[in-house]
Amino acid sequence: MSNMSESLFTETPRFSKGVQLINELDIDRFPKLLTRILQNLHNKAEPAFNEAEQVKLGPALSLTSSELVLVIETLTFICQQAAYHATKPGILMTELEAVAINSDKCKVICEGWSAHGKPTIEKLKKHSFAPKQLQSVEWHLNLKLAQDSKSNLKEPNAIFQLNVENNDNDGVPSEPVLLEFNHSQLFNLYNKLEVIQSQLDSLS
Repeated sequence: MSNMSESLFTETPRFSKGVQLINELDIDRFPKLLTRILQNLHNKAEPAFNEAEQVKLGPALSLTSSELVLVIETLTFICQQAAYHATKPGILMTELEAVAINSDKCKVICEGWSAHGKPTIEKLKKHSFAPKQLQSVEWHLNLKLAQDSKSNLKEPNAIFQLNVENNDNDGVPSEPVLLEFNHSQLFNLYNKLEVIQSQLDSLS
């Protein structure tokens, strides 16, 4: 593992906004939220909180649905970084303070990591990768008529073709995956990719 000579966390605008929201959370509800994320960190197939749980959790934490998603993403990223670097609680505390997380939240995160860090790392080691890998991406822009038949406006869409390969089927190629995005959907995807890119940058 690295000696953590560089910062553990990449402070993108989205990450900083997530930190701000975390700092505003009710400290009494925070430990259960964090524990759930830690216990589910190895499970890439399912989110830590399902849709029905998120509907209840948002108001309980005084968060909008988008704010709740960002809080969960930010805490997940923090836990993933701690796991990937096998970070000791003391170092994690220093790194959390460096990105302006409040001391009470830092303490809860470090206590949670002390309790669940080792089993979390073991689960991640045993986690199997997805059976399909991306080989190439093709894309083109498309215009289609707006849904309002009275309008002559055309809506731009991006069409992506993901060419994937099966790793568990003797190399037999999979059918290409076609995805269509409008502007707002593509922007949401960009935000997700920004989070992933910050994680990859921190590990490089």
